[in-house]
Amino acid sequence: MAKTTSKFNIKDQLAGIAALVAAIVAIGGGFIKYGEITTKLNALSEQTAPDLTPLSAQIGEAKNGVASNTTGIEVLKTELELLKLTIQEIKTKSDNPLQ
Repeated sequence: MAKTTSKFNIKDQLAGIAALVAAIVAIGGGFIKYGEITTKLNALSEQTAPDLTPLSAQIGEAKNGVASNTTGIEVLKTELELLKLTIQEIKTKSDNPLQ
């Protein structure tokens, strides 16, 4: 019996069909990924930034508090210098036996 070779071999047909199915699956996977990315971009574009107005007001109040504290600190420094000079004067007077 002679082996006949037909023009349409079943193995070749199955390989061609498998390659076609693989190409269709790959293309479908690409479209699915595109859809996921589009959905994520739409969700991100709909989000809004948080309202920072209350935080801005708190920062302004804190700046005012710091400014008033700075003035108070400068007054206290001046008073401290005055007290140091007064103590030095008292020491000088107490060291002098003629007074």
